[in-house]
Amino acid sequence: MTLIVLVGLLNFHIPHFLIETAKPFAAGSGLLETVFLLNVVGALAAAAGISMNARWGWLLGIGIATLSFVRYVAQETVGLPGLPQMWLEPSRIMALTLEAVFMVVALRHLAAVR
Repeated sequence: MTLIVLVGLLNFHIPHFLIETAKPFAAGSGLLETVFLLNVVGALAAAAGISMNARWGWLLGIGIATLSFVRYVAQETVGLPGLPQMWLEPSRIMALTLEAVFMVVALRHLAAVR
């Protein structure tokens, strides 16, 4: 539960929009803010499902971790409006590490339940 909540929070990049960019409401940034907020809400929903030992919670967590990784690759390769391209940003590296750990735990749990 804790892992997926941390993944959601570490992937929440609203401060980048407000602090690191000159135009926080540039074209497309509102959509990205919504995506980041949905990531956190999805992570919290997954944590709730995991706490109830529901399969959907684990699957939602895997989806959140996978989409977070895809968004990271998109941000660092083609770029996303209002976000810097910094491959080795410490919070992103920590998020990727926690995503990988969560994926291993989730897949092992789902395999054990079968």
